[in-house]
Amino acid sequence: MRVLLVIVVALVLAGGWAPRNVEAGTVSLRWTAPGDDNMTGLAWTYDLRYSLWPIDESNFSSALQAIGAPLPRPAGTSQTFTVAGLYSGLKYYFALKTRDDAGNWSAISNVTMKMATTTVDVPLATFTLGFSAPRPNPARRGATFMLTLPEVARVEIMAFDVQGRQVRSIASGEHPAGEDALLWDLRDDQGMRVSPGIYLVRAQIGATRFVRNVVVIG
Repeated sequence: MRVLLVIVVALVLAGGWAPRNVEAGTVSLRWTAPGDDNMTGLAWTYDLRYSLWPIDESNFSSALQAIGAPLPRPAGTSQTFTVAGLYSGLKYYFALKTRDDAGNWSAISNVTMKMATTTVDVPLATFTLGFSAPRPNPARRGATFMLTLPEVARVEIMAFDVQGRQVRSIASGEHPAGEDALLWDLRDDQGMRVSPGIYLVRAQIGATRFVRNVVVIG
């Protein structure tokens, strides 16, 4: 569950107290969500830390903990978080650990450093084409998939039973670049709930095809 942290947004001005002639601000981080087993499944929680000194395994727990870090998203999807309350002109170090649902913590991520300045630098976020595994799985009330597009693309997402018969058209048409959560409510095209069993959800995005299994339980 090793995670690569990338700083994507430099310091921006923020409110609050700061020493005279020192401006407060924020640094935004971006990383790719791991799973609970390397890059599969769904991790349980994050522990994001920052410090004015380099962070390693020996001092990770004594670094400041970022409050309000997001919950892990499906493995392989991009996540961002903004750390507030920083001061310009100082170097900050950031590192992350991930825990699975069994309580096992990952090793420390790479340690990334940023010199806080008052210059606003907002590069465009980049996205990698992806269609996540369903969450939850097995599913009882619905299954959610994360669709990630680097550019506008036509998307066809359909559910099939194990005999290859189309059950439901989940999405059809052009989608904008970025991330989108798509929900299959476990109903067919007639609005009836599908029977318990295994279903295949196929996402056709341009020339690329993804196929995910969904186990429906009663």
